[in-house]
Amino acid sequence: MAHSVKRHLDVDADAYDVEIRRFIPHYDDMLVTGVELLAALAPPGARVLDLGGGTGALSAAVLDGLPQARVTLLDVDTAMLGEARRRLAPFGDRVEFREASFFDPLPAADAVVASLALHHVHDLGAKTDLYRAIHAALAPGGVFLNLDAAITEDPRLGALTFDRWAAHMAEHGITDAEARGHFAAWAGEDRYFALDEELAALRRAGFAEVECFWRRGGAAICCGLRT
Repeated sequence: MAHSVKRHLDVDADAYDVEIRRFIPHYDDMLVTGVELLAALAPPGARVLDLGGGTGALSAAVLDGLPQARVTLLDVDTAMLGEARRRLAPFGDRVEFREASFFDPLPAADAVVASLALHHVHDLGAKTDLYRAIHAALAPGGVFLNLDAAITEDPRLGALTFDRWAAHMAEHGITDAEARGHFAAWAGEDRYFALDEELAALRRAGFAEVECFWRRGGAAICCGLRT
């Protein structure tokens, strides 16, 4: 079954941009930092592929931050793509939309980005294969930035991360019981790997240089460069 934000989060596509900030700590800081890193690492006129681009929040930030860049937004959720088309209409032919899965053949790119999308890949081997496909799609010197959750499975440390996550949600009107209910429900589709597992998977996929440039609580920006 194709991924659906409506089914997964019980949030309509047109409400996603408000609700994601209630759910995810440091969301705006993560997007801003991701674009700053992309501008530092990618050529000015980069062809950027946004995997699981949703409503186009990251794509819009990229198009604003890199005025010569072109973006291909790929997502399997038709409702989210509809919101992205409306949001990104002012950018005209600088943006292209593709209704497709992560696991379909990927178009060539100078940079690949993803925001809160790739945690839907449950198996670390399958995720490593996806990273290999991303590496293959990148031009020499290309950059991959993954803005996503990275949470250890260690019981004490993982529990502390979720406690802090629930505290953020409480600040936005979501009770602790509701937050725990969300975590349990999301676990049906989501899988969060530890940061060291993510970086190791990037290395196995062929990225010669990998790094975590930003981390806040359970969220991180992992980077891989293709030589």
